[in-house]
Amino acid sequence: MNPPPLLVSFSDIEQYLGALPSDLVDQFGPEIRRLTTNQLPPVVSALCLAVLFGISSRFVGAMAHTSSRYYRHFEIPKGHGKRRIQAPRVALKVIQKWLGYHLAEAIEYAPCVYGFVKGRSAVQAAALHCGAEWVFSTDIKDFFQNTTVSMIRDPLQSLGYSENGAALIVALCCYGQGLAQGSPASPVLSNLAFRSVDLQLLQIAEQSHLRYTRYADDIVFSGLGIFPEELPSDVRRIIESHGWMIADHKEALSLSPKRLKVHGLLVNGQKPRLTKGYRNRIRAYKHLMSVGRIAPEDLPKVKGHLAYAASVERV
Repeated sequence: MNPPPLLVSFSDIEQYLGALPSDLVDQFGPEIRRLTTNQLPPVVSALCLAVLFGISSRFVGAMAHTSSRYYRHFEIPKGHGKRRIQAPRVALKVIQKWLGYHLAEAIEYAPCVYGFVKGRSAVQAAALHCGAEWVFSTDIKDFFQNTTVSMIRDPLQSLGYSENGAALIVALCCYGQGLAQGSPASPVLSNLAFRSVDLQLLQIAEQSHLRYTRYADDIVFSGLGIFPEELPSDVRRIIESHGWMIADHKEALSLSPKRLKVHGLLVNGQKPRLTKGYRNRIRAYKHLMSVGRIAPEDLPKVKGHLAYAASVERV
């Protein structure tokens, strides 16, 4: 499902403003123009958003204020456990996809951010750590659901949204008090919420001549020489001061010549490499593909793995 254009079905800003009642144009016209000029989704009120999408304002209000009714819930495997997914139903998903896509296009990210950013990938992030003598990694506990309403609302206002506009975006994209695990808007909103943390962590890295990358909630530092013993506590202090928590069981330090792994790839050497186990899986997939023994329902997954392996080889 492709996201709607910035003004959805309207050809330009004048056509959209012409479809709004005059009192709404007087009240919100300048704000709509400013947001649109900055390529930001013009979210200013439920009624204006309803006109933009050609739906009832009561429907928009219901999705914002009784959002739990507009999600499906299911579980998917995650390691040795399961991950709970809140997947938005079609109408809400369309709005969330529109918001997520256009916010991602308009926001500038620090160079350390590789997850959910156009033109950047986990493979590129791993490549930055190649040649390191040690790797320190940590993870944020339940990243999306612990990215709260206030963490998202304030950065939205710093982008230029009014208090009401930011509150409406939050209401349409959050499930309970945090981001929905299955929402197409959650990745960009989590990146937006984490921007100030990224800048602080990047500052630590630059001051100590380290490398830092983040792919979603996967945080990695690497460097040469002796590992700075204060780094884990500094990282924890910064992250927890902004309201997130570290997943203690995900914190790890690897020292060369032992295996160094970043975002699932080995970085011992000059370029990222697949792990031995993953290479064996790819070899098996290629063989099964060559003899036509991949079930049709498994074909997209297998092709995805093969494409990922090829992207690693190209770096």
